[in-house]
Amino acid sequence: MARFRPHTGFIVANGLFAAVFVVLVLSAFHAPSPHGLPVGVVAPATVTGHVQNALGRAVPGGFDLRGYGGEAAARAAIAHGQLTGALIAAPGRLRLLVAQAAGAAPAQALTSAIGAVAARSRLPLTVTDVVPPLPGDSMALSPFFVILGVVFPSLAAGSASALVFRRARPAWCVAAPVVVAVVAGAAAAAVADGVAGLGHYAAIAGIVALFSLAVAAPTAALGRIRPPLVAAAVLVFVVLGIPASGGPSGLASFGPGFLRVLHPALPVGAAAGAVRGAVYFDGFGTAGPLWVLAAWALAGVAALTLITARRRRVSVAATVASNGRPSLPADIVVGFDNSAPARRALGEAARLAAARSASLRVVYADHAVIDSDLSGFGHAEMEAARDRDAADAATAAAEIVAEACVPYTFERRRDAPADAILAAAGDVAAAPEGGPVIVVGRSGHAARHLLGSVPARLLHHSPYPVLTIP
Repeated sequence: MARFRPHTGFIVANGLFAAVFVVLVLSAFHAPSPHGLPVGVVAPATVTGHVQNALGRAVPGGFDLRGYGGEAAARAAIAHGQLTGALIAAPGRLRLLVAQAAGAAPAQALTSAIGAVAARSRLPLTVTDVVPPLPGDSMALSPFFVILGVVFPSLAAGSASALVFRRARPAWCVAAPVVVAVVAGAAAAAVADGVAGLGHYAAIAGIVALFSLAVAAPTAALGRIRPPLVAAAVLVFVVLGIPASGGPSGLASFGPGFLRVLHPALPVGAAAGAVRGAVYFDGFGTAGPLWVLAAWALAGVAALTLITARRRRVSVAATVASNGRPSLPADIVVGFDNSAPARRALGEAARLAAARSASLRVVYADHAVIDSDLSGFGHAEMEAARDRDAADAATAAAEIVAEACVPYTFERRRDAPADAILAAAGDVAAAPEGGPVIVVGRSGHAARHLLGSVPARLLHHSPYPVLTIP
């Protein structure tokens, strides 16, 4: 069963991911109902009260009515993104001003609700779109999809940079997400203008670059701490971020309460709102979202800088040579036979590799003193048993190394233990990155009295440093 534990964990984790994501998306969008949409009213107090009571009965808590002294003030509030729409009451008729560019869902919900009020009052209703979508963005969906197209590359850039630049200079570790964010912003703004005709190249490029950094930098910091923690970034920016953003139709005010609370604090919704404000509302309402994106980006860069600097100090301290100058981080070769001393040795070696930003070469010596039974008929069964032992050792090594999150390779060699370890160390020494360090546990088998101790043999014959873990 231990052999299939990683496979089971992988399947279960992905199943939970899908289930949670579907639950959140359906909770937000399966039966959308407005909550507190700001609506202006230009009408006498008696008409305003009648409208408020009618809307309250139809959609409890769905609309927040605000009185305005004239149509010009209401239009200005809509153009600044402060109102979803405005109802203008005139003798014998009603006029509704909406902003389709703010999202199709709020405009449609308001039109439907006010239409019902007008029908019950037997008054004609005229609907005017005062902030219409652009010709190339006919349903005003492009601001959201520009951001959606960047979120996944930003996650990939953050997680990949944490691995690719793990051994690079600290400046590169921090600069990589920043450079990717700038390139993503420039590319996304160019595509948005070329395909949807959004214009506002500089504004969109800046917003998208800030958003990309707000996603990539925290992801890279989590990946530097421990690669599996990248799943937390996926949880925040995708599993929670996309449903809380409201999607392309502006459903942020239509979802459950906890998603409405998260909406202004998560980068996806903030970035989509900032792009929409820059394109359709002359930049009004973008200050808050930009502060949210800046907070995520600065926090991510600061965390990544601190983590990288700390790892660098530990690495330099661990690789200082006897002359006081830092040497290149050496790969660590570990002899592993799945015994208790070997497991302790591999655990210490993994922690040492993490501190030195080095990689591990785990060597399993599959050397048979007796290659078959006396009759020779049991050779196949003995080979199968050796394969099972090697697989068990590989699984155990993977579990131990996973706790330190360092790169490693598992090698099965047919030589005697000391010879297999020395051969692997020789392969490392032939590479230009630096010389190897050998780590082994103390002899844990009674056969050492007959066959000799592996640590003792290595200490006598190894041309490379040998660390023995008791």
